[in-house]
Amino acid sequence: MFYKKFERYSKIWALPLLIVQLSYFSGIAPAVAQSESSEWITASVQDLKQSSQQWIQIDLDAQRLTAWEGDTPVFSTVVSTGRVSDQTPAGVYSIQDKYRTARMQGEHQGTTYDIPDVPYTMYFSGSYAIHGAYWHDDFGTPVSSGCINMPVDSAAWLFNWAGVGTSVIVQN
Repeated sequence: MFYKKFERYSKIWALPLLIVQLSYFSGIAPAVAQSESSEWITASVQDLKQSSQQWIQIDLDAQRLTAWEGDTPVFSTVVSTGRVSDQTPAGVYSIQDKYRTARMQGEHQGTTYDIPDVPYTMYFSGSYAIHGAYWHDDFGTPVSSGCINMPVDSAAWLFNWAGVGTSVIVQN
């Protein structure tokens, strides 16, 4: 069965899979053409809904995160993703690392930021993470530097529910 499923997707997934593999090892977010990315994301969502796996879906347009178990949504919350200048990249990822707190540092348009004790941080691609945000309450609006910001209580629930390896689907 795996072989048939692999054969079915191998033509549309060949390039995106290579890009994601390279991005995982290099820490660079994938830059897949939108049509290829959309097909791959759609196929991944369909496969996850036919499984019993836990997985996370981030809808960039709706600014909403939904936690799923197979085809059953078990939790949903409003989030803030990357602003226009720092868009959160669409794609198929998985939780790579989890930290109860983390320090986030970076630069945006010449201004540096240094945020200590970022709660419930789960990295899914390079420096992109899902985490709680105590420094704003503009959830539902893209205001981050590319991460998925959540209310702290929602981030705590998700952190306790998801494990390393949990699939993360980011889509428009």
